Amino acid sequence: MEVRTEYDKKLNEVQSQLIGMGKLVTEALEKSIKALETKNAEVAETVVNGDKTIDEMQITIEDKTLELIALQQPIAKDLRILSTALKMTTDLERIGDHAKKIAKIAMKLSGEELIKPLIDIPKAAKLSADMVGKVLVAYVHMDLKLAMEVIAMDEKVDGICRQCKQDILAYMLDNPQNIPQGTELNKIVHRLERIGDHATNLAEWIGYLITGKRIQKLEED
Repeated sequence: MEVRTEYDKKLNEVQSQLIGMGKLVTEALEKSIKALETKNAEVAETVVNGDKTIDEMQITIEDKTLELIALQQPIAKDLRILSTALKMTTDLERIGDHAKKIAKIAMKLSGEELIKPLIDIPKAAKLSADMVGKVLVAYVHMDLKLAMEVIAMDEKVDGICRQCKQDILAYMLDNPQNIPQGTELNKIVHRLERIGDHATNLAEWIGYLITGKRIQKLEED
């Protein structure tokens, strides 16, 4: 009984740390876009510097997870919990990387007048951050319906990003001097698309955790 109690404690630690990592990643994304909107290089710098903490959390979670798998040889749902944690840390770390790179662009553009009002980019960023936030809730409550809702949200992110690209292209074609900044803004849009993709991956892993089936199989059933 004591062995199982200690195992459950460590399993709960892995899950709690995964939630903590997800919250840090969401905050980094929100701050990076805020830095872009407000031209605040200092806020952007905190995102860049904070990425190290996210990377360290990934290593810590992976080490603990692999240790539990090796020493306890879990089966069934316990094994799915641990294997899902390994997959989720990868996607969360990559979201953190995208937030860091958005912040770096925000620092670069902080001294410039923006070529267009920031309307759709913050919308896409908020929707992407909402996806990550809902994924964390779905993970805590083992909520399959919410995980599926997150997957459906990705199409909205892609639609907003397509509109962003069209608008930026129009500004670039209208005035060649807009091309350098337009190129940087397009990089941000691309990273927001990728964040939506990673949030979708997270939701799919939660679907697997809850049901034992990959999402494609769930859609077929």
